[in-house]
Amino acid sequence: MAAEKRLHSPNWFRVAELKLRLRNHVRLHRTHYRGTLWYVLQDRTSGRFHRFTPAAYFFISLLDGTRTTSEAWDIACEALAAEALAQDDVIRLLATLHHADVLVGDVPPDIEELAERGRKGRSRARLMRVINPLAIRIPVLDPDGFLRLTLPLVRPILSVAGLVAWALLVLTGIALAAVHWGELTHNVLDRVLSLQNIALILVAYPAIKAIHELGHAYMIKRFGGEVHEIGVMLLVFLPVPYVDASDSLSFPQKWKRALVAAAGILAEMAMAAVAMIVWTGAEAGVVRAFAFNVMLIGGVSTVFFNGNPLLRFDGYFVLSDLVEIPNLARRANLYIGYWVQTRILGAKDVRNPATAPGEAGWFVFYAVAAFLYRLMIFSAVILFVATKFFVVGVVMALWALTLMFVVPVVKWLGFLFTSPVLNRTRGRALARLGAVVAVVAFVLLAIPLPFATMAEGVVTTPSEGRLVAEVDGTVAEVLVAQGAEVASGAPVLRLADPLLAARVALLEATVVERQARYDAVRAIDPGRARVTAAELAHAREDLALAKVRMSGLMVRARTGGQVALPGHTDLVGRAVRKGDVVGFVSPFVDPVVATLIPEADADLVRTATRRVEMRFVTDPATVHDGTVTREVPGLTATLPSLALATVGGGRIVLDPARPVEEARALQNFLALEVQPPAGQPFEAIGARVMLRFVHAPTPIAVRVYRRARQIFLSTFSV
Repeated sequence: MAAEKRLHSPNWFRVAELKLRLRNHVRLHRTHYRGTLWYVLQDRTSGRFHRFTPAAYFFISLLDGTRTTSEAWDIACEALAAEALAQDDVIRLLATLHHADVLVGDVPPDIEELAERGRKGRSRARLMRVINPLAIRIPVLDPDGFLRLTLPLVRPILSVAGLVAWALLVLTGIALAAVHWGELTHNVLDRVLSLQNIALILVAYPAIKAIHELGHAYMIKRFGGEVHEIGVMLLVFLPVPYVDASDSLSFPQKWKRALVAAAGILAEMAMAAVAMIVWTGAEAGVVRAFAFNVMLIGGVSTVFFNGNPLLRFDGYFVLSDLVEIPNLARRANLYIGYWVQTRILGAKDVRNPATAPGEAGWFVFYAVAAFLYRLMIFSAVILFVATKFFVVGVVMALWALTLMFVVPVVKWLGFLFTSPVLNRTRGRALARLGAVVAVVAFVLLAIPLPFATMAEGVVTTPSEGRLVAEVDGTVAEVLVAQGAEVASGAPVLRLADPLLAARVALLEATVVERQARYDAVRAIDPGRARVTAAELAHAREDLALAKVRMSGLMVRARTGGQVALPGHTDLVGRAVRKGDVVGFVSPFVDPVVATLIPEADADLVRTATRRVEMRFVTDPATVHDGTVTREVPGLTATLPSLALATVGGGRIVLDPARPVEEARALQNFLALEVQPPAGQPFEAIGARVMLRFVHAPTPIAVRVYRRARQIFLSTFSV
């Protein structure tokens, strides 16, 4: 009896006597998704596609305009038995087909209803063209005839041999890019944002995208499809062409659909490879600059935008085809809604968008990842535009905020208060949702969680433990062995400077000569004697200074301990300059750890640190308490050691405009010196140390607000 109730519907009388059939322009295609047979209905007039199960397809095939809906359903029940559609399912199916305007029947049409639906459809289409602030579409013409005539010229490229040639071309481009990577990336930001280069980008971008879209179009024609729309898309206000490639959805093989989606990416990669070859062989000038921009657009934009499956561009459709989940983005959002309705609101009889094993996992992953990536991209683009045109950036931010947050919230509120799904459980659903929102808000706003700032440090020694060259010279002799114990004042290195030795000899001779002149004139000419005496005094001062410098050629230990000489095996013959650190003398106890804190975290570390935890990389399992013993006033870009820079395995990026030896970072840092408890031994100077500056536990929302405020203030220099 229960099964009988589920099979029949009280609303069946509304459709039972209708005699319906599909319109002539409708086509049905048989295909498989994730091992399940489906039938795809293609409406050639609107370009829309609808997917149906075999049971639904069987029922649709019975609608020939002569049978009533009731007769078709009886035949389906007899043929399919338990697999047949229930009457409620048939009503929903007919409603879907009617809404898609693909049904005709013997009931006189409601002209006003059709006109109203047409107006709503056109309004919805116009809205969808402008609803995305970064992509506005304007249709222009039907290119199918042109593509059909020119396909024979392109067909050799769209073959296995063409794919092999493409692979060889792209591999050549990648190899050349690897060889010339330093030259390609040198000062790249300034080169890209120069006025001349921006002008070249404005010329190159539409041309590249035109070839990109033709790749889609020709691939569709290659597999027997049709392309009936080509137009212009305002992508971040830049006009670029686009084609309607939806006809590929009718292809039964997923690899054909994926190739159509990937054709534009393949075309751009081929253009980037050709541009790399041209750039390598061209002289500096317009041709080389244009080739660089083709590489930039065809390579970088493909990775971050067009080829990224988290944005609804080509990479998204490739992923959707390969995993065999059509309409992945929309169904992922629907699945999140389904999960909220069933798990949180407690709604019943809600249709699950997941129709095959494994789809639910894909839906959850894609919905979350795509939302976060879109949020990141929108934020980056809006911040970039706002730094150049503040008002435009603010308008784009409000637009994006409305689309990504306000509109979904309004829709959900409308669902909560008006949806018939919640008619019997609305009060309970609102209570459950309120409880969930309260718990989430409590977790984000009220629960303090552990909070710390992480930093890298490097083991150094106090200044008295450093062997510093007092004069310029060349290392002539190493007087002690590596690791030997020396006392304070012991000589460690001897430098040589032949010019300084010659200057001392010259000054000694000058002193002797002026002394003789003074002795000769002091008794007979007091005036000349006074002048000669002054010259003699200057010569003696110069000689004394030169001898001090000569004594500086002997590098001595300023404290006792073990000698550590970096590169001691090839130290002899190395040129050093005054002030260079050539080695260390240390007891290898009580290390000083130098660290740099990014400017964004400097105030937090300076004022809100409760304790410091240290882990030496040589013993990562042991945690030591640290004490900040010295803070450099102000901020600095000078690194205490290249070990903290990326060239030394660290995380800090050096300023490419300065020599590596200067150890200057791209941004400013707070420089600190931290020491572990007294008596702590260490193995090597220059060893890496991980530092954790522990702060008071803080709720997540407070941290997010603090970081967002910092980004805003730093971006707009407020």
